[in-house]
Amino acid sequence: MKFNRLVWIIFVPLFLFFLGLFYVEVSVYSLLPPEHGGMSFWTELKYVWYCSVWFYAMVLVASYIQYLRFKHKRK
Repeated sequence: MKFNRLVWIIFVPLFLFFLGLFYVEVSVYSLLPPEHGGMSFWTELKYVWYCSVWFYAMVLVASYIQYLRFKHKRK
């Protein structure tokens, strides 16, 4: 019971925070809409994800959550 509370209280909001910052970073990458010479969201995502700190923070938090779940299930 403690583990589920820990995940829901700490790690899920942290993951959502990093997801929001990553979304803002992708959205701000090209300020022009596609009709005016900018890029679409998916094209921006293609250019931003591999150099984004927020993306790797999300991956780290998600990996840590999975690690804790597997560790908890073994006990």
